[in-house]
Amino acid sequence: MEIKHLKKGQAFLGYLFIKSQNVKTASNGSRYFNMTLTDVNFDEIDGKMWDVKEADEEEFVAGKLVKIKGTVQEYNGHLQLIANRMRLANAGDDVSVDDYVESAPHSFEGMMADIKETVAAFKNADLKKITTAILEDKSQALSYFPAAKKMHHALKGGLLYHTHSMLQVGKAIAPLYPFLNTDLLYAGIILHDIGKIAEMDSDENGSVGDYTAEGKLLGHIITEIVEIDRFGRELGIDEEVLLMLKHMIYAHHYEPEFGSPKRPMFPEAELLHHIDIIDARMNTMEKVVGTLAPGTFSEQIWGLDRIQIYKPSF
Repeated sequence: MEIKHLKKGQAFLGYLFIKSQNVKTASNGSRYFNMTLTDVNFDEIDGKMWDVKEADEEEFVAGKLVKIKGTVQEYNGHLQLIANRMRLANAGDDVSVDDYVESAPHSFEGMMADIKETVAAFKNADLKKITTAILEDKSQALSYFPAAKKMHHALKGGLLYHTHSMLQVGKAIAPLYPFLNTDLLYAGIILHDIGKIAEMDSDENGSVGDYTAEGKLLGHIITEIVEIDRFGRELGIDEEVLLMLKHMIYAHHYEPEFGSPKRPMFPEAELLHHIDIIDARMNTMEKVVGTLAPGTFSEQIWGLDRIQIYKPSF
C-alpha cells in the first residue's frame, strides 16, 4: 500500500520503514510509539502504536523494515497510521530494506572525490592539512550519515550530499567576488556541519534514533569547534587559521536562537551562512513541491518559517 493513496478509516496491511521512533508515556502511564514511517516511494506518515512493552521498545527501532496491520485515522487534520500489530520483516517476506531507504542522489565515492579534489587544490597548507585530516577521520560515517533527523537532507548520505551541494554553490558564487579567500570559504563549507556525526545517533541506513547526550547538551556547533581545536593542535595548525575556521562554525547559524552567539564577522563566514540557508531551504522546497499537484499549496512548513509552498500550474 502506498502512503499517498491512504484514506481516513482505511484498513492497512503492508510494509513500512521506521524512519524515526520515539517512545512516549501517555497520561494513564502506558507507553506508546510515536513514529515516522515511510513507504517504497519515500512518502511519510506519522505512526502510533499503543501499549508497547519493553520487548517492543528494543525490537521496533528506527532503521527497521516492519509489516504493519492497522488503521488510518485523522488527527489535527493529518492522517496517521495506528499500528494494531507489527512485526519485523524477514527473509521469507521477499522485500528488501534497501528499497525503502532514501539515499543521496549521487554516490558517496563521486561526492567524496569532488571534495577531496577541491581540498587538494588549496594553496594554504594549513587549511589543506586540517580539512584533509578531518575528512579522513569522518569518512566512514559520511558514507551514510544524514544531515538531520527530520529536516533538510534527512536521508542516507545526506550530510555529505548537503556539503557537496553547498560546495558547488560556493564555487559558482565565489568568482563574482574575487576578494574572497576561496580556500577558507571551501574549508568552512566542508567542515561546517561535520559535528553532526557526534550530535546524532544514526544507523547505517541513515536513520536517526535520537540525539546523543553530547548533541543534546552541546550541539554540533560546539562539538565541531572542539574537533577543529583538537586536530589543529595535533597538526600544529596556525592559530589564526584555527580561529577563522572556528568562527565560521560558531557563526554559521547567524542568530543566537538558532545556536550562533556571534554573527559572521568576515566575508567568508557571511557567505557560508547564506550558502547553507540556500541549500537547506531549496532541498526542503524540492521535497515539498514534489508532493504537490499543479496549482495547489502545501500545508504550513515548519522548517520554512511556517510558509505555504505553491506549485505553479504552468
